[in-house]
Amino acid sequence: MTENNAILEARGLSKTFATPTKPVQVLDEANVALAYGESLSIRGESGAGKTTLLYLLSVLENPDSGELFWAGENALMKPADWRARQRATFMGFVFQAYYLMPELSAVENVLLARRLVGKVRKEDRLRAEALLERVGLADRAKQIPSKLSGGEKQRVAVARALMNQPPLILADEPTGNLDERTGEHIMELLLTLCREEDMSLILVTHNPVFARQTDRCLMLHNGRFENA
Repeated sequence: MTENNAILEARGLSKTFATPTKPVQVLDEANVALAYGESLSIRGESGAGKTTLLYLLSVLENPDSGELFWAGENALMKPADWRARQRATFMGFVFQAYYLMPELSAVENVLLARRLVGKVRKEDRLRAEALLERVGLADRAKQIPSKLSGGEKQRVAVARALMNQPPLILADEPTGNLDERTGEHIMELLLTLCREEDMSLILVTHNPVFARQTDRCLMLHNGRFENA
């Protein structure tokens, strides 16, 4: 697969962190590509570098070496302001922690994604309300996060990730803070919405059941990817 038909492609991506004892290599010339509309899960042992990988793929952290293409554009060769603007519309993020603003209502938290790229229009508010309805929170739109359960907070986070209709969603252990049943519902919701909106998905998860629900699954082992 080349960058011409991949929404995201990393070539020879490497990253090493200094520690008090010895350097730790998280990625060792790793290669990964994701097709348009494809879902990919990434598993690995604790400390294997799965979260670091997402930071590198989104260039929230810079790799030591390698190439990274976003829809054919070499992101590492672009200036930081280009990456920041592109990231806000090209990617949506769902984290294990919900990262909701405590003083804002559910709908205003969803709209935060839009505020990052420009003025909020009437149609943006309508989309935010529609997304909350799709995740089952139409009647909770005006509630602040402290009034929501963990599952409801993550549903708000999923809606926020989809707000700008990004072609790519990055999800880092999105069910990690939830009980098993709620986690299953969130995972089903995330996969369904990505398919409905024709979005690509990279899912970091320790759960093999969730991993098998994606189109493809890779293991991150010794800094490189292996088929799971």
